[in-house]
Amino acid sequence: MAIDVKNILANALIELCNHTNIETITIKELLKQTGVSRQTFYNHFLDKNDLIQYIYNTKIVPDFHSDNMTIDFYKSLVDTFKNMKKYKNFMKQACKIEGQNCLKDYIFEHCQEFDLKWHQELYGCKPMPEALKFATKYHATASSSMSLSWILSDMPVSCEEMAKMIVDMRGIGMDVLFKDGENKENPYFKN
Repeated sequence: MAIDVKNILANALIELCNHTNIETITIKELLKQTGVSRQTFYNHFLDKNDLIQYIYNTKIVPDFHSDNMTIDFYKSLVDTFKNMKKYKNFMKQACKIEGQNCLKDYIFEHCQEFDLKWHQELYGCKPMPEALKFATKYHATASSSMSLSWILSDMPVSCEEMAKMIVDMRGIGMDVLFKDGENKENPYFKN
């Protein structure tokens, strides 16, 4: 059985966040906690921010990746918010980090990239019209911003309520924007 070094490091960083501020956690501290060598760490990750993004992709948003274009958006979003709540200390601390390759910037980029691919997949073979591209980028930015606000304000509403509000807002006008695509139904308000 192969050892999953990435997961060992991810779990150790999450655990350290429960009693240490993520910004002060060093690679050296992480290596001491796990017994992983410096070289092995750098064979898998560029730096701590790369590890943070790995945690986000694998433990927070596992449904939202380019190989999964058949998602139930609402269900996947509820699961994402539940994961954020499960790893609340990690998420809140990681979202406060500023600077190059920070999680906050990554969330915006990841959300927009996924949404553009997902909407194109749903639209069909023809390129999406500019209005749909604009709406997609707009809603990705708004969803990311509201999710960050929810995280940083200690998650004041339920995961289901948060997902419902985002899905309801994203669905407005999508029936018009998807009418000329192969999939003519609104991806957020499926019948």
